[in-house]
Amino acid sequence: MLIPDFTCYSLALLEGDSLIHSSQDGGLRPLWDALEKYSGKSGLILHDKVMGLAAARLIDRSGIIEEVHTTVVSLPAEQFLKDCGIRLTAFIVVPNILTHDKSSICPGELIALNTNEPDAFYKKIKSMLDAASDLLSLH
Repeated sequence: MLIPDFTCYSLALLEGDSLIHSSQDGGLRPLWDALEKYSGKSGLILHDKVMGLAAARLIDRSGIIEEVHTTVVSLPAEQFLKDCGIRLTAFIVVPNILTHDKSSICPGELIALNTNEPDAFYKKIKSMLDAASDLLSLH
């Protein structure tokens, strides 16, 4: 098994011992894109630098990830992955994933905590990511 190297990527997907995808970008977008791109696969291992509840719920919905390795996991994400039977290795457990300035809980985590119904959650996350993409394309 490959040991996560978060100096080279913030997110990586492995199939067995082969690295099949990686990204240096932050936030939920790299995970969203990877889960979409490899949707036909199964039994993959995910290295993701930060794992919040939104990421955990997207992973479970995808059905392609069997194991997660992360530096930081939120308590709700840790419990959710455990309940789903997805193996987790994490170095640090925190109450919630915060924004970069640590002033509040990150938007994806808030959506995941406040939206129980899976399809509604998925649509809200997609809208959040689409809005962020639209914002970036304006610059």
